[in-house]
Amino acid sequence: MNPASDFDETIQIALRRDEAIVLQAFLARELWRAEPGNLQRCFGHPAEEYALEGLLHELAPRLTETGGPDGEALQRAAVEHLMARFR
Repeated sequence: MNPASDFDETIQIALRRDEAIVLQAFLARELWRAEPGNLQRCFGHPAEEYALEGLLHELAPRLTETGGPDGEALQRAAVEHLMARFR
């Protein structure tokens, strides 16, 4: 293996706040459901689900207000703000 294969290296990505909120809501809804949904049925390997769980666990602490009393309104506002950029 070469240095480019350092799998323990941290990779940073940049998301806008609206993107992060929408992504967190999607991943939480799909990964934490009681019964397997469409997302779980499309995984080719368990590592794919673990990778998405890791992403969700990175997002959640940074977006704690989405679980608060105004969380649903915040998520709706994030969806609208994100979609406005693509209209």
